[in-house]
Amino acid sequence: PVALTGPQSPGPATEPAPRHRLVYSNAVVLRINPLGLEDRFALTYRRRLSARTGKLWDDTHFGVGLTPSFAPSIIRLGGTAELVPLAILHLKASYYFISYFGSQEFKAHAFDSPNDDFSWETIKARSEAKQGLSTYGGQAELSALLQGKVGPIAFRNEVLFYHNNVKLRDGNDVFYDLRHDILAPSRGWFVGNDTDILYINEKIRLTAGVRGTYFHIFYPDSVYEPGDQPDIDNRNDHARVGPVIAYSFKDRPKKRFLKPTLFLVVQWWVKHRYRAGQEINQGIPLMVLGFSFNG
Repeated sequence: PVALTGPQSPGPATEPAPRHRLVYSNAVVLRINPLGLEDRFALTYRRRLSARTGKLWDDTHFGVGLTPSFAPSIIRLGGTAELVPLAILHLKASYYFISYFGSQEFKAHAFDSPNDDFSWETIKARSEAKQGLSTYGGQAELSALLQGKVGPIAFRNEVLFYHNNVKLRDGNDVFYDLRHDILAPSRGWFVGNDTDILYINEKIRLTAGVRGTYFHIFYPDSVYEPGDQPDIDNRNDHARVGPVIAYSFKDRPKKRFLKPTLFLVVQWWVKHRYRAGQEINQGIPLMVLGFSFNG
């Protein structure tokens, strides 16, 4: 979810947005533990829904656009429809063609069961044995973002449901999804949730706060092997928490290059099969360093 796009907040009331707009945004991010690099681009047509101004009515719109993402070994090509009926509520629906290729370490790694070992040592050994899978498929996303601001304090919560339809070898039902660091079903749902509490200083263009993240996978019974016990303890879920900080360089309103922002997310693993002290020291956090802009 928003872990890869940086914290933002509802702004103060201004003049109403134009009725028709073509809007772009771009975010480049580097992630550590696990390692990742990605560029997310969006080009969206937006039609204003209301000419009213005020904190609840700023930038209400319906939009459609292209929202691809590019990584060295994972590409997603697709589009998004979005609805913002109020400034506090953003709804989106997206569908992507997704492809895994390139380096063995970053390809899809297929497994038989959610109970299988997908630790970093296992992925490394499989990579050395050239067991990574070049494959493709579809991925749908449904998201809802609720946000609000009182004085300098902002609250955001985004929930994002994913549905995979990824081609694997016969007999394999799950695969290691590097983008989300989970053992995902090849055909099925999982969900992520990000919650932010932020302090926003508009004078110096600084945002700082805390983010909590949780992922849960909805494994269908069909993915388990004979003799497996269903994963009733949700042991493949993961949770992390830690600080976020973002600095926006001086903005130039009504220009085509807006809000250049540098952001950092540092989260310690609270729950994970391998990163919360079992295989990787719990003192080593997930870190995301990114740069975003729009216009």
